Amino acid sequence: MKRLLITISLIVSFPLLASDSGVKGKVFSLPACSDPVMVWVSLDKENYKERLLLLHSTVPVGGSFQFFLKPGAYQLRASDEKGCEFVQRIQVKDKVLTQDVKMVKK
Repeated sequence: MKRLLITISLIVSFPLLASDSGVKGKVFSLPACSDPVMVWVSLDKENYKERLLLLHSTVPVGGSFQFFLKPGAYQLRASDEKGCEFVQRIQVKDKVLTQDVKMVKK
């Protein structure tokens, strides 16, 4: 009975876990910037107190990232130890958005 309930709950929840939307890209950087880069996605809010961090990953320069997200408005951000950064507002729809991260010096 326990196995049956677990199996049914997995079958029912699987479509909720599977996502065909999100953002992916590659990290590019200037020679003055450092490697690796922290890339993260947050809610699209101007006030930093409301800008909830959702996902993050450390990505080497030249490396790729992909975050699976529900459709909506987000901010894709990146920073490194030498003060280089990237900020882009993105709108995720029902497919995977490609958005490369191009680091610039502040």
